[in-house]
Amino acid sequence: MGVSQSAISQALSTLENNLGFKLFMQRGRHFVPTDYCLELGTLTSKVQAVEDELDQLIQRSKIFESAILKVGLCSPLPGTEIIKQFSKRYPKLQTEIYFGNFHETFSRVVNGQVDVGILANVPKGDKFQFKKCATQRLVALCSPNHAFASRESISLTELSTETVIFRTHGSTTQKLINEALAKINLEITPTYIVNTQESVYDAVYQNLGVGFAWSESAIRKGGFVKVPIAELPSDYDEVVFSLKNVNNLVVTALMNSLDTSG
Repeated sequence: MGVSQSAISQALSTLENNLGFKLFMQRGRHFVPTDYCLELGTLTSKVQAVEDELDQLIQRSKIFESAILKVGLCSPLPGTEIIKQFSKRYPKLQTEIYFGNFHETFSRVVNGQVDVGILANVPKGDKFQFKKCATQRLVALCSPNHAFASRESISLTELSTETVIFRTHGSTTQKLINEALAKINLEITPTYIVNTQESVYDAVYQNLGVGFAWSESAIRKGGFVKVPIAELPSDYDEVVFSLKNVNNLVVTALMNSLDTSG
């Protein structure tokens, strides 16, 4: 290294004087580190680890400043609230939100058109990573003035004489309704068919009929009543999910944020 033994000894002596304690003790022809020296080495390693973490944090912040997170949603909640809280952590991150029915949103994730999807009742698969974010139940929606509004629950058989609002093909809520109707050998002809869950809420708000939606999916608080359905008592996990084989630091941060949000 081009440094003489005497220079090293002088530097060590100066350092020990500044610290106020010995770093090495001479034993015969050898120098042995003192307990203080060993402890200092441990602390130095910890400082280096903190510096490394800070450097990684700075690098991540630079990535987030130029990144765009693409999210697929079927309904406003809980997705928009998750995005809102995540954006508070990374205010310079740009987020694009794509609404669609279940099939459209699921396909966007599979095809890589969005980074993550937030859906209920997602089929399990090895190609995805999941993080639960809510518990949903399929309920009937009616106007506060409807006879069902005061009921604790209703049966699908009671809908045969009602004005009913269905969803278009590709909706998982409609799929579950169709399966439940098939189990009891009941056919219902809808008066209205709409393409989004928000349209169901709009139609019910206008008192056009009885619709169906996930229990925790609406931002609006008034103009409708949620009524449990006897034939559909199950709870369903709503999850944030993405392709497992895609390395995306923003997606990883989003998933990790759900562990600390509570």
